[in-house]
Amino acid sequence: MPAGGLGAADFGPGDLDPPSHGATITFEDIGKAGWYPSRRDPATGPCDAYSTDTCCLAKENVTGDALTPWDADLIMTLRGPLHVKQLAAYQIDPARPATWQLVSGWDERAAATSPGAVFSNIRTPSFTGTVGSECLVDVSTDQAFACGPGSVPYCPPSSEPRYLGWGGAKLFVILATMPHADALGGACSTGTTGNWYDAPWIGLSHGELVRAGAFSSCQCYAKDPAQWWLGDGCGQFNVFEVVNDNNASKNLGVFSTNFFGYAGYVGEGPCGAACDVGALDPTVDLIDKAHDTEAATGAVARPGSGPGAAFRRPLEGYRYFVILMDPATRTVQLAVVHPAAIPPALAPLLPQLPAELDTTAITALTQLRLPH
Repeated sequence: MPAGGLGAADFGPGDLDPPSHGATITFEDIGKAGWYPSRRDPATGPCDAYSTDTCCLAKENVTGDALTPWDADLIMTLRGPLHVKQLAAYQIDPARPATWQLVSGWDERAAATSPGAVFSNIRTPSFTGTVGSECLVDVSTDQAFACGPGSVPYCPPSSEPRYLGWGGAKLFVILATMPHADALGGACSTGTTGNWYDAPWIGLSHGELVRAGAFSSCQCYAKDPAQWWLGDGCGQFNVFEVVNDNNASKNLGVFSTNFFGYAGYVGEGPCGAACDVGALDPTVDLIDKAHDTEAATGAVARPGSGPGAAFRRPLEGYRYFVILMDPATRTVQLAVVHPAAIPPALAPLLPQLPAELDTTAITALTQLRLPH
């Protein structure tokens, strides 16, 4: 990792649109005891959650409520169209609990190297920053996980290496833009009629789910794999997801943000036609879904309520996408920040993406409410 961190990004002509107001959605009281099905090798078991000749799932009991299950090993997935300039991941330094370290990083200025991070499913020798429409790129740590017989959680043997995600407390920063598919190129689809055409996504999934083959016939996504649509298993977090599923919820200008898993559904799905992005001023990053206007302040959500707001997709310029997952406060803080309008509270983090952060910077991020 660079000794001074990643450093401020370089922007070329046309990279930045006029400054916008920023946005936050804060999820509080996150975490719940319970259980989810965890895959096991059928030869060794146990298979007390679900069992067939080819599928063995064990009950993985979760006793705490400190951001569970999101304190577990999580892997990020990027779906295009999007282009990344920088990506950083921070975790608490075990030897210095008051310090958060930059543990994984990538910068397009040195695209061939990604200290502490691995990009999977890419079609080039190294990640270039571009993820085309309907392409999926998984981002993990560079800590290998040995799949095959006896692995716990079990994942089938593979010619492609598998990796651990980030566990415990974590902070992600992704500097990206998400133009329409026809403006980016590099699509993984052959037309415009795909279910996720022109629908970017930054998601976080339980590492086990990704390593075992997401949505395979035997996985931790649901307690009964035959009823996968219930999503009541190990968990997935649609952090910033544009929805294009060919129904009334389609809106290519607005993000949906929600968690689901054994702990239940938290957040809200897409607002579809109810959010008319075309009628909003370009400075708006957070939409009040009830009135189709700019939100008066940052939104707050808890299990069973909120947030009542949605992030706007950045079509014309770059934004910092910030994801803080803090078990100590049971808080998930999400922020969208324009590079030319960084609030003072984020000055220790942006734009330098330093090698270290003090816990006071994390507290300031947790308390941030944008806009205003």
